[in-house]
Amino acid sequence: MTPEFEARLKKAVEEGVLPFAVLLAKDKTGKINYSFSVGPSSLKQPDAPPVSPDTLLTMASLTKLLTSLAVLHLIQEKVITLDTDVTPHLPVLASQPILTGNGQLSPRTKPILVRHLLTHSAGTGYLLLNETLAEWYKTTGGPLPNPLGSVEEGGGATVDKRFGYPLVFEPGQGWVYGSALDWAGKLVEVLSGKSLDDYLYENVLSKVGVPRGGITFQPLKFSKEIAGMSVRDGATGKVGHMDTGFPHPEVEAFGGQGAYGAMGEYIKVLESILKDDGKILRPEVAKLLFEGLLEPEAKKALNENMKHPEWTVGVIPQGVEYNWSAGGLLSEGGSLEHRKKRFLQWGGAWNLSWFVDREAGVCSVFGTQVVPPADPQVEEFLKEFEETIYAKL
Repeated sequence: MTPEFEARLKKAVEEGVLPFAVLLAKDKTGKINYSFSVGPSSLKQPDAPPVSPDTLLTMASLTKLLTSLAVLHLIQEKVITLDTDVTPHLPVLASQPILTGNGQLSPRTKPILVRHLLTHSAGTGYLLLNETLAEWYKTTGGPLPNPLGSVEEGGGATVDKRFGYPLVFEPGQGWVYGSALDWAGKLVEVLSGKSLDDYLYENVLSKVGVPRGGITFQPLKFSKEIAGMSVRDGATGKVGHMDTGFPHPEVEAFGGQGAYGAMGEYIKVLESILKDDGKILRPEVAKLLFEGLLEPEAKKALNENMKHPEWTVGVIPQGVEYNWSAGGLLSEGGSLEHRKKRFLQWGGAWNLSWFVDREAGVCSVFGTQVVPPADPQVEEFLKEFEETIYAKL
């Protein structure tokens, strides 16, 4: 982007502020075709190869956009619609009651629709992020899952086991970030008769030139380097290597969090969305990525949530009206001075972030591997990267 920005990134890596960074950006015209990588792919090995756009990262919630595209492909093929009731296909999810604030359980009375899974309005929260769920789960005697632990510590090897717990509101009547896209991934498998890995490759990834293994739920099948995870030391502010339970060879494909991918491949997906080129989705379906799909109560709940986005990764300005589309967080009226209307964005827990701004004609992805989420020092670089991209338009 600029020599000064790249120099600051290099210095941050040298001083232990960042383990590494992989940055890519593209615009519609070809004026911006930017790629920059800095740092070793692992802090554990002194001789680790440098990170590159081809290095597989643990993508966390960057996975969600890909699963959403798979669901939209099923809509394009007229297998389902946004208003299809998913409960006949997902019996464990269908059996979940509603958990109220006082710990009481009551039967669900409303259907769970495809649109609810795509927009986090189904009531399927995360145990680690939702206080109501966490308090209830403690009464069952089960330990809260560790997202960086073993399969057992992570809550189970299947979607049914890991996320088979109560909803926190009636579908469509609220907004809560959670396992909805994991259930959506399972829905893709049930309806297609294929693994999510195969369905994504055949109908999404291969369409934009992503090779087998470039983005996958089964990285152990491939010989590409997987980047190491790092953790910020609260006392020194430096990052150091962190051992994790990743990758888990025996787990199902978790459509909300479970993919590993190279940022150089992920940007191909974003570019296709940006250009609306029809390679992944026809324009009449792809438009759902840029339309707010939340019902009024759910939209109100989302905007309340975004007033305190301590757990989110990415630049989330205040004073903006948000909605959720079929692909991510949507700034309906634009935000900041440079973002245009229907700015689409999201990120992943280990401080990865992406955006697509169709009106401005630009997209980008920023990849690193730092615990905990929403790291303030990473956020500063995310903000500067975005501002620098727009300055180049």
